[in-house]
Amino acid sequence: MTLLKNRTINGSVLGRLKDGSVRQRIDAHHHLWQLGRFPYAWLAPGSPPRPFGDHTALKKDYLVADYARDMAGIGVVASVFVEASAGGPGASELDWVDAVAGDRSLPAVSVGHADLRRPDIGAVLSVFQRSARMRGIRMSLAWDGRPWWRFVESPDIMLAPEFLHGLSELTRRELAFDTLVVPGQLSQLANVARANPDLQIVINHLGTPLRETVEDIAQWTEGMRDCARCANMSIKLSGLWVLDRGWAPEHIAAPVRMVIDLFGPHRCMWATNYPVEKLMCPVVDQIRNLDTVLDDLSEDEKDTIFRRTAARVYRIPLPDRTIAVDGSRRTVAG
Repeated sequence: MTLLKNRTINGSVLGRLKDGSVRQRIDAHHHLWQLGRFPYAWLAPGSPPRPFGDHTALKKDYLVADYARDMAGIGVVASVFVEASAGGPGASELDWVDAVAGDRSLPAVSVGHADLRRPDIGAVLSVFQRSARMRGIRMSLAWDGRPWWRFVESPDIMLAPEFLHGLSELTRRELAFDTLVVPGQLSQLANVARANPDLQIVINHLGTPLRETVEDIAQWTEGMRDCARCANMSIKLSGLWVLDRGWAPEHIAAPVRMVIDLFGPHRCMWATNYPVEKLMCPVVDQIRNLDTVLDDLSEDEKDTIFRRTAARVYRIPLPDRTIAVDGSRRTVAG
């Protein structure tokens, strides 16, 4: 079913549904920060550019009100806060999010940061779980021959017994593991998933589909196939600046559709990666371009990608009954 109506928001065209309403969406990955509260070494005045380039425009506070303003009018009903490399002790970043967000659904849940190799990781996670928003831990594991893609100190962390113990603690507590890796690490991450079948593993930013070399493309393609064979792995359709900074449909379509074909809509979730991705592709353009790429999917499949996968993976409550995307009333499996 194709979208039948259009609506202009902030100068951009946003698809509307059969009944004229805007699609409900859950943003599965965004950040918030307050620079005076935590160190945020990567946002310090003299910090070097990121892999996506100059990030000077990000070196200012980005708070709940800023995020809500950026999401206005596009149907975001809930969101997932993901740690922002704050550098604060323990669960302090999530405590801050709880304090500033109150009972809002933006964000509805949170994913914190901890080094899973810590000998006291069980106690650390117990403190995190005092927050009703707590749903998982992100530990970025990206390590590549290119120094700008090294987010950890060594390439073999996934083999460390201490790390594997940390994953077992996540499994025991029914918490998700979010991570950012590069193409050469995807098959290794799939091995981790096979060894921990009861752990929900979430691949961030389409598995970083680098296109700098033929080897990048081959490793990403095979790695995606390997990860998709693991039923406990899900993936975020986000961070697509690696494919094209403006998310042009002709550049993102083939990789995005390959991932959806491999994982199925029920393991794919849209995410803004705001405010980082705002530097490259504003949210209205993300949605417009993804709508083009996903145009031939059913409305149920689109609803799954834009809302229900995130609700399931991060245990975000949905109403027992809601207006379905085709305008009818039906029970929603959250």
